[in-house]
Amino acid sequence: MLKKLFTTALLFLVTTAANANLIHGSFDVTGTGLTTLNDAGEVTQIDFSLNDPLIDSWATPLKASSATGDYRTVAVKDAIFSVQNPFIISNITGVELWTIAGFTFTGISVHDNNTSGVATGLAIIGTVSHVGYADTDTETEWFFSTQHLVIGTETKASFSSSITSPVSTQVTEPGTLAIFALGLVGFGLRRKQKPV
Repeated sequence: MLKKLFTTALLFLVTTAANANLIHGSFDVTGTGLTTLNDAGEVTQIDFSLNDPLIDSWATPLKASSATGDYRTVAVKDAIFSVQNPFIISNITGVELWTIAGFTFTGISVHDNNTSGVATGLAIIGTVSHVGYADTDTETEWFFSTQHLVIGTETKASFSSSITSPVSTQVTEPGTLAIFALGLVGFGLRRKQKPV
């Protein structure tokens, strides 16, 4: 019994230590942008300059809201969300795309980019880092959505985006069943080893 308890505690500590250095949390950013779509309905470029008070006197700078986890701890809510402008989708790999409160997001790939009806969704996978806050970069998803776009033209539209760290990894249904089956096999083998 003591051996089982020790093994369980050791596994818990190893998995906790593996996640300790990652940045955890999420936040949202909303604003206005000129979004360009190609004929297939994919976002090719976003111009965030409409959020710059120097360009538009009615504009307000982009700021985070609904911060959770490490983003809330570092107070991203009061910080300016600085984004690469113009934001060109074909040029994101290895590029610093946004910064806020010392967090930096560097693009890796476009995970999803499509339009359904009048709604457009764009998901970008990248890494977030923060000097002195985490020892390692954290894989993060930046999801951007907007509505009322005309394909093939630029349209001024409001947008919302969500940043989530780390990227959630969901175990698929077959994976869940396989883990459950292995647990049952383990119980069965353990029961056979006990003396009668």
